[in-house]
Amino acid sequence: MIYLGIISTVSVTELIVGAAAAAVGATAAVATRRTLLPDLAVARPRLRALLLLPPQILRDCVLLLRPARRGRFAEVSPPSHRDGVLTLLLSVSPGAYVTQVSPDRDTIRVHRAEDRPSRLERELTSC
Repeated sequence: MIYLGIISTVSVTELIVGAAAAAVGATAAVATRRTLLPDLAVARPRLRALLLLPPQILRDCVLLLRPARRGRFAEVSPPSHRDGVLTLLLSVSPGAYVTQVSPDRDTIRVHRAEDRPSRLERELTSC
């Protein structure tokens, strides 16, 4: 992408070759991961949680534009099989981010811009 930004002309051939190379690289990465790490189970979030993400991002952006908001920390008990996915999706939204994961206590510490959990957070922790 940076290359396309600094050149003066864009050739269709370059775009096709670049897309083909990216597809080959992505296929090789997926095949290698499946071969070397067959027992790596990545939990997939429910579709509802993914559909709640874009509106939550927009809502949090508007919320954070208001002056002098102080956030709060909260302890969240996630389903144990979704810690990584939950951490990623909670941190994508600007109104909340994960500050600490405690696997021994099975909790995640989240800093929220609001006092209550968002719809996205409620959906992710109920999975």
